[in-house]
Amino acid sequence: MGDRLARLESTVAQLQSSVESLQQRIGVLEAARAVVATPAADARDGEPAQPLPISGSPVLARRDPYDPIAVLSLVGRVFLILAGGFFLRAMTEAGLLSPQVGIALAFAYGLIWIFFADRAGRSGLIPSVVAYALAAAMVVFPLLVEATTRFKVLTGAGSAVVLSILTVAMLFVGWRRRQRAIAWVAILAALPTSLVLLAKTGVIVPFAVYLIAVGVTTLWLGYARGWTGICWPTALVADVVVVGVTMRALSPEHLDAYGVASLLQWSLLAAYFFSVAVRTLIRGRNVALFEVVQVALALIIAFVGTGVLTHATGVLPAAIGVISLAIGTACYFVTFVFIEGHEDLERNLYFYSTLALMLVLAGFALAVREHWVAVVFAVLGVVAAVLWSRTGRLYLLLHGAVYVVAAGFPSQALRYGGWALAASPVGPWLLPSAVMLVMLVAGALSAWFAAARPDPEGGVPASGLRLVIVVACVWVACGAVIGALAPAVAGLPDRSVDLGALATLRTAVLAVAALVIAWASRQAKFREWAWLVYPLLVVIGLKMVAQDFKFSRPATLFIALALYGAALIVAPRLRKGADKTRVTAGTPQAIGG
Repeated sequence: MGDRLARLESTVAQLQSSVESLQQRIGVLEAARAVVATPAADARDGEPAQPLPISGSPVLARRDPYDPIAVLSLVGRVFLILAGGFFLRAMTEAGLLSPQVGIALAFAYGLIWIFFADRAGRSGLIPSVVAYALAAAMVVFPLLVEATTRFKVLTGAGSAVVLSILTVAMLFVGWRRRQRAIAWVAILAALPTSLVLLAKTGVIVPFAVYLIAVGVTTLWLGYARGWTGICWPTALVADVVVVGVTMRALSPEHLDAYGVASLLQWSLLAAYFFSVAVRTLIRGRNVALFEVVQVALALIIAFVGTGVLTHATGVLPAAIGVISLAIGTACYFVTFVFIEGHEDLERNLYFYSTLALMLVLAGFALAVREHWVAVVFAVLGVVAAVLWSRTGRLYLLLHGAVYVVAAGFPSQALRYGGWALAASPVGPWLLPSAVMLVMLVAGALSAWFAAARPDPEGGVPASGLRLVIVVACVWVACGAVIGALAPAVAGLPDRSVDLGALATLRTAVLAVAALVIAWASRQAKFREWAWLVYPLLVVIGLKMVAQDFKFSRPATLFIALALYGAALIVAPRLRKGADKTRVTAGTPQAIGG
């Protein structure tokens, strides 16, 4: 009886030990399942996975992504996947499969592994996601090159279509599973593949369209997921290829038509500009560095490319100019109506206003004749200066300065001013034109309205812009006065001028200009004018050495020296008096303190 009880007790003890062991194993398995489920849920919610560490868990130790065994296992999977791709290639080369069937099977094989990457992303298995995506890219993208160049199964345009499908499939999986690594694998594989196919086939237009589309796709992918890094390489390659299309159109063989090159240039600009406009205007986000850089590059490519093609064809692209003016006007409308007054969108304000300025300048230059362009720019400069005087917004003063200076080029006013001040003309003297006088009046008005705010909110930049307007105005004014008076003061019977008398006239005009500028700088709103006094006196001295002592007679040299000496005495005194007046006005007693 005692032996039976002892055996029963022993059996119960063994059963109890077995139950405890089973409970421990079930606990470990449930903990492992919870840890695996947690990253998957985090991945679906867009949050980084936070695994729960459980000490002593052998299951978790085997799932460590940095474990050498796990890494080697992933590398082994990649090699096995590549082996399958090479097996299909060997079957095709041996003639067991026709090229069409073999390549179709290989593409299907690669797409299967893209599907497995998607499934691994759903489970939160990041290392497996990267391994499957990398293996799929190593199979399908080189296969596409061989299918086009070696087996001749696909044409250049057909390979661009297939490349688009493969790229979109991988980018979609990366976006869907929030896996940036898949997107980078797709971009780093697709861009070199497109360039190789472009070079091998010589078909550039379909791949240019593909690259523009991929660039915009990655831009929106960056908007959705915050992956801004992948936008840069795609945009750079798209820019380079569009420039390449332009160069091919300009080659002696005319490998691409002018219209096709121009269409690609403006497609690049429109695609990025529309995307940036949607994000900044509809979504109300501030413009980013990439957007500023890429839109600026697209503008340069479009307008410079159009200008080069226009020069080659001899046709004025008035239609493009009108489109540019329409977009520039829309940018001004957006700036004044939707962005002005929103302090949190200050970057957008300067982005769209600068874009409007560039588009309006380019549009008028392309669509309007030179003389009328100068008049329009002069008027716009005055309008911008008036708006600055009322609002004090720095970008309006910038636009005023740019428009005034821009008006000096088509009107030839800046060029004529330099010629009247420094040239030694031979032959009939040229008088200033009416357009130059219009630019002079506009410059004077712009300088007046720009000085309406003695203490501009823009600080040093505002003072610098006002000084630019004054310099342009003084330059044109001196040239116009010399040009108008030269025939009367230094004219000869053959309508040429005496160089000695002309040199004296130039000295007199510049000396009077220095005195007028020094006198005007006594007023606080013209304080920047004082910065021109000493540089102008130095210029007069250098001019006398180069011209007066070389061409003038004693009588005319006497007049020039007297005028210059008077300017050296009086102008600095006037300028010093202006400085004292401003210092006195700024003392506490002067302001009631």
